[in-house]
Amino acid sequence: MKSHRVKDPRGQVTNPVEILAQFATGAPPPVQLSPLGSGHINDTYLAGTDAGCFILQRINGAIFPDAATLMDNFSRVTTHLRSKGVTTLELIPTLDGVSFHRDTGGDAWRLVRHLENTRSATGPPTPQQAHCAAEAYGVFARHLCDLPQPRLHEIIPGFHDTPRRLLDFLAALEADPENRADGARDEIDAVLGNRDWCPVIAEAMAEGSVPERIAHNDAKLDNVLFDTGTGKVACVIDLDTVMPGSILHDFGDLVRSAAATAAEDETDLNRVAVDQRIIDCLTEGFLRGCGEILTARERELLPLAGKFVTHEQAMRFLTDYLRGDPYYKITHTGHNLERARNQLHLLELLADAG
Repeated sequence: MKSHRVKDPRGQVTNPVEILAQFATGAPPPVQLSPLGSGHINDTYLAGTDAGCFILQRINGAIFPDAATLMDNFSRVTTHLRSKGVTTLELIPTLDGVSFHRDTGGDAWRLVRHLENTRSATGPPTPQQAHCAAEAYGVFARHLCDLPQPRLHEIIPGFHDTPRRLLDFLAALEADPENRADGARDEIDAVLGNRDWCPVIAEAMAEGSVPERIAHNDAKLDNVLFDTGTGKVACVIDLDTVMPGSILHDFGDLVRSAAATAAEDETDLNRVAVDQRIIDCLTEGFLRGCGEILTARERELLPLAGKFVTHEQAMRFLTDYLRGDPYYKITHTGHNLERARNQLHLLELLADAG
């Protein structure tokens, strides 16, 4: 049987098949293992066994250093959603009965059951996909409104604290540790030109007109799975960033990721456009999913959320580029600058759209 040995970013050699054996799958070898997905953060594998298919994932310790609190959130959220009859990810415990396994190199691994007959959206979504995805995120937020105390852990403190993101950007710009600022002046000026948008949601939360809720915080189209039979959303996935926040950021990320006609690292900006039909479907679906939970101020800011989050994401890509790319996975030097340039172009289009 193939060893499947892989190296982590530190050069630590790990065999995912051996990791899989630490979980209570009831599945003896052989195992068919293959890399899955194109996420920026974690390493993910699809494991096919006689007991079914599973998703094995190595949690990126550089981004999520406290696996115990992350998995506590994960377990509480999925348990609560399941109690409401919402289809969600099913964690497979380790042989020791805990939610994750730590390997000899210190990395944390988790295992969830693969949802059969589902797929991610590929390419720009159809209006139906946009409506269904937005509704699923709204339902997700609505059903988590009554999650019992205690408050969820802040896995990444200040994740959508846009004023703080601005300070991080300014610090990276001033330090310029990789001497990259001179080659990114247009992008830097564009980020600074929209800096007045940064505090809007934070100030509304501080005054209470936008309440703190449990938000997904990475609400993109590729973080829902569609049922291949019905075409409806089967499950919201990628729950690592589920924590307290504003669901305006969720809706904004939906607009950013779904209404654009090209991927966020597309370098031919002539291919990047905004589909207003998709924005309309996202709005209708999200409002339907949320039901009556939204406040008047949340509804007022909803049409602006896509612009706010697109600006924030451009700023994050550019900050990472200036710092030497420590956060997002890249395939080549300049990848994060290309992403930032793409998002800033999308921001212009969203502003023109109204």
